[in-house]
Amino acid sequence: MKVEILELAAQEFDDAIDWYEMQSKGLGKRFKKNVIYQIDKIKVNPTWFLYEEAPIYKAFIPKFPFKILYTVEENKIVIWAIAHLHRKPWYWQSRINKKE
Repeated sequence: MKVEILELAAQEFDDAIDWYEMQSKGLGKRFKKNVIYQIDKIKVNPTWFLYEEAPIYKAFIPKFPFKILYTVEENKIVIWAIAHLHRKPWYWQSRINKKE
């Protein structure tokens, strides 16, 4: 299944990679690898993960305080946010309202 990562979600992903890399060399690379691993799992079985709030699914990133928030549409998966678990928990909802 095709995956579409919204521009703001891609920016969050890049920012988190950069931040982790500044904290410790190689940590950003590990974060990126874990996110890609979860996206690959989502592609294989997108409805396996729990709902954040229907129809938004959430997939937690192993070993990092982040989650991927996404919807499953007819022919694609849309990633709305790669969100930190301890910051503004509902900030991403405005993204969905804008797209509808």
